Formats: sequence, structure tokens, C-alpha cells
Amino acid sequence: MLPFKTYGSIDRSEGKALLIAGLFCFLFIIVFSGVYRPPVAKRRKVVTNIAMPTPLPPFKLLESERPPRVNLSERFRVVPENFEHVDFKNHSYGPYPYPNGKVIELTLRDSELQLPNNSGWFELKDVYYKDFTRDGRPEAIVRLSHVECGGSCDGGADLFYIYTQRNGQLETLWHYETGSYAYGCGLKSFTISGRQLVLELFGRCPEQRAENPGPSKFLATDLTFILFEFDGAHFERKLIQSFDSATVDVKNYVPSIKIY
Repeated sequence: MLPFKTYGSIDRSEGKALLIAGLFCFLFIIVFSGVYRPPVAKRRKVVTNIAMPTPLPPFKLLESERPPRVNLSERFRVVPENFEHVDFKNHSYGPYPYPNGKVIELTLRDSELQLPNNSGWFELKDVYYKDFTRDGRPEAIVRLSHVECGGSCDGGADLFYIYTQRNGQLETLWHYETGSYAYGCGLKSFTISGRQLVLELFGRCPEQRAENPGPSKFLATDLTFILFEFDGAHFERKLIQSFDSATVDVKNYVPSIKIY
């Protein structure tokens, strides 16, 4: 049974009104459904703030202090018992001959010998002690400087004496004089290792020792090595060899002394 049947018949005007009302309801539903959109839940943007620690300044390691440079030759300066009575600062080193035939008595007073007419001087530079003879008693290695002056000074040559003690007396095992820095073959280094001595000289020696070098004074080119070895009685020269080297200014040069 239809639900409107109990209300009787509907006249033409009522039907028209119902039709219009239904049409408007239908249009409203269509328009509303097209325009209206249910609100979409907005996705909440989550921002994570990470607290960054304040960067620490770079840690600087403490640099260890460099140990002081040790002079390896220092322990060889200790005066042994067998040389305690010898004063090399006030000592006679015997006759000293010059190339021109002149001979003087080389005797130091307070470590020096001044030559007459301001022509130069001898000076004690150092004394070392080392056992070459292997008898348990060290020998003395004495280094002197010999400076000659004319119009100007020659920068100095080096004299070496090695003494041993026999029957309470000094005996010379070795004696050597280098050239000067101004005129060639000045000392670059002096090394003692075991029973060997090595002299390193400026120039091609002994050929380049010059009496008048002219404008090349104090300028040295090339190097010469001389090896001496102790054979139980004296020092014998075993080798001499020269090498090419750049020119250097050797004025006021301080040689290296090494003892092992």
C-alpha cells in the first residue's frame, strides 16, 4: 500500500507545489555535495630541533721541550789522573819551524804566545783525553790555534798534538798543522773514532795552500779528507782524498770537533 493513499487524492496545485519543492531539494543536494568538502585533517608538520653542542676549540697537544743539545766531546775534557800534573795552558810545545827556516820556541803563558811586531799569536783552544794505546790510561789531544798577521790576519791554522805518558814523561804520538782559512786548507772538522782520526779541510790540500790568494781570500772551493790510524806506536796516514764542493766563505769559521 502506498503511504499517501490514506490522505485522499491530491489536487493539481498541491501536486505542482510538491514537485517544485522536490526539485529544489534535489538541486540543493547536488549543489551542496559539489561545493562542500569535508575538512581534511591537516598533517601537522613535526619539526625536531636538535640542540647542537657548542664546538670545543681544538685541543693543542703540549709540545715536549726539546732536550738540550749534548756536546758529545764534553766527557773527553775530564782530566784523567795521569795528566793532572800537566798544565797545557803554561807549557812548552817545543821548537816551531817556519817555512822560511826561522824557528821559535813555542811556549804558552796563560794559554797564549804573542808573536813580536804584532805578527800573530798562538793560543790554546782545547784539550781532550782518549785512550788510543788501550793501556787503560788516556792520551791527551791538544788543539792550538796559530794566527799570522801581515797587512791583515790569515784567520788561523789549527795545530794538533797527541801526547802519551811513558816512564813519567810526555811523548808525542802525533803532530799536525792545517792550513789557514785565508790561504787554503783551513780546518772544517776533526773527528776521532776508535783509533782513527779524520781531518776535513777546505780546498784540495795540500796543493791549494796559497801565499797570495788575491780576491779569493777566505773563499774556499772543494774539500779534502785525510784519514790517520793509530798502529800501536804512531799515527799513520791511510788515505787522502779530495771532492768537488761549492765555494763557501770561511771567514770566522768555527770547525766541528767530534770524539767518539
